[in-house]
Amino acid sequence: MRRITHSGCYNFITLTVVNWIDIFTRIEYKDFIIKSLKHCQKNKGLEIYAYVIMTNHLHLVVRDIHIPLSDILRDFKGYTSKELFRMINLNEKESRKIWLLRLFAEAGKENPLNLNHQIWQNGSYPVALIGNNIIQQKINYTHQNPVKAGFVEEASKYFYSSANPLSPLEIIKF
Repeated sequence: MRRITHSGCYNFITLTVVNWIDIFTRIEYKDFIIKSLKHCQKNKGLEIYAYVIMTNHLHLVVRDIHIPLSDILRDFKGYTSKELFRMINLNEKESRKIWLLRLFAEAGKENPLNLNHQIWQNGSYPVALIGNNIIQQKINYTHQNPVKAGFVEEASKYFYSSANPLSPLEIIKF
């Protein structure tokens, strides 16, 4: 079943790395995702109400203002895929470089939509959020992801999450 983004309303989005590969174990890759999300906020009108960057996926509660959400996500995924691939290739400290590049290249060969490599799974699995209770439930789910994964005991302690008061990404409070 194909789900589509719903422009102008709140959406819960999951972006997953192909084969659930743990790419976001390095700070520089997570910081790059933050920088890219900030760009979408500033230049594309993306409103972010909650987020978390896990090792192999990220969750977002978002709403678009000017540009359709599907276009924002397409551009975000395309740009970040190319840049992450480049960053991995140039990272002398990346001990998994050969393995990661091979897996992403193989994933790209299997997908006719890509020419060279693929980092993100196709689709973003948006869920339109109708009603304050549903929106808050998805925000809570997003914040509890690192707790359920065993990374932290409290959601507010996970740095790459809107649950953390020191989060590097500003969000809109719901």
